[in-house]
Amino acid sequence: MKYLVAVKAIIKNTEGKILVLKRSEIDDHKPNVWETVGGGMDQAETPQTALVREVFEETGLTVSVGRPFNVFTFTKDNGEFKIGITFECTYESGEVVLSHEHTEYRWIRPEEFVSLESVPSLHEEISAYAKFIS
Repeated sequence: MKYLVAVKAIIKNTEGKILVLKRSEIDDHKPNVWETVGGGMDQAETPQTALVREVFEETGLTVSVGRPFNVFTFTKDNGEFKIGITFECTYESGEVVLSHEHTEYRWIRPEEFVSLESVPSLHEEISAYAKFIS
């Protein structure tokens, strides 16, 4: 079995809010749900380098990557199995410009994520993050 690695970012701004994105309705995995920024690693990339690239590609933002917050596994809708690493990140610069992968974005307080449609594991992760920072 082949194991692929995904990296995700909980990006915090100076107001303590985090960035969440709504997946496109034509996405091949969990369309129309809210998520954090991230994607797959390319060969020979470090997780941190991959995350900086993914954040810029999906949002146009520059971030600094902090420590890992969570490690998880998931199976995409197409059956592909992935290992994921979520990092705490800090917004550095830029204005959000979404790629074709997402239709909306919001800067929210972590405890507000519970009201958005998403996958249960991400609700758990963001809830744990909210408790961790309070």
